[in-house]
Amino acid sequence: MKPIAVALIALALPCSAAHAWSRPGHMVSAAIAYDELSAQERKTIDKIVALAEKHPDRGTFEVAAGRATGEERSRRIFLELARWPDDIRGGVHDHPTWHYSSRPIVDASSSPAKLPDDVPQGSALEAFALNLSVAADARASAGERAVALCWVFHLVGDMHQPLHSVSQVSKRFPEGDRGGSLQFVRDPHNNEPVTLHWYWDDSVSRDGELDAVTRSATELMRRLPRAQFKELQPFQNTMEFSVWTQESYEIASTFAYGPDLRVSDSARTAPQLPKRYLDRSQEIAEQRLTLAGYRLAAVLRWAFREPPR
Repeated sequence: MKPIAVALIALALPCSAAHAWSRPGHMVSAAIAYDELSAQERKTIDKIVALAEKHPDRGTFEVAAGRATGEERSRRIFLELARWPDDIRGGVHDHPTWHYSSRPIVDASSSPAKLPDDVPQGSALEAFALNLSVAADARASAGERAVALCWVFHLVGDMHQPLHSVSQVSKRFPEGDRGGSLQFVRDPHNNEPVTLHWYWDDSVSRDGELDAVTRSATELMRRLPRAQFKELQPFQNTMEFSVWTQESYEIASTFAYGPDLRVSDSARTAPQLPKRYLDRSQEIAEQRLTLAGYRLAAVLRWAFREPPR
């Protein structure tokens, strides 16, 4: 077995993990990156799509591309890279712990007797570093690079979703609530109970059709241009991923689990969220997803940069 494959398997520890952003949400962040690169570095998109055509798990890519040709085909394949790690959950390529990097936060109203020693932490930080190194390695096979690229796309999105950085511990959940996956609120769109985690996942985009994704990306870029994000810098190294994770942790600990949150540990008694929470969470989710798209473009520029002569 190749060393790269051994390293990838070593990170695939068994653990339950929630999604981060809905599949349409991941597609929107990829569409933002696509538009950024298309306008400035088309060669990078062409290289990425060429690698994706060599992906060893072709099924979802063929479904995504359909009968499209030319620019539409390139865009569809590029966006599929971002959602592939969710599309293959439960399959041989799945790595549940790669989707999150959680630290415990304490429910002040119901503190546990002590902080647990075994809150699942996930391995997103290690997975990002490993997969980016493979994706950027011209010596690796096209198939290996294509798989690694999917995880790079996906992980950049995952770790901008605030609830992928925390797990709230309490008397009710002494081992953590798995980033809100064990607590419930009412979906403001249909009043059905959903997990707090899914509420955040689904907060930006629910339509995975290409036209809808493109419209969402265009609108977000119009309202939230890159100049608005002072934290945007050219990507330098994988340590920046830890900074992005810390940003999400601070948002989760101060707002997502803040004083405006209303939540229940039972779907049957799931409460409606206050308007102030709904409005602010929507604003934050749009900012984080848009920022993820801009940062993904920067990561891809770095990965496919021309070697020094």
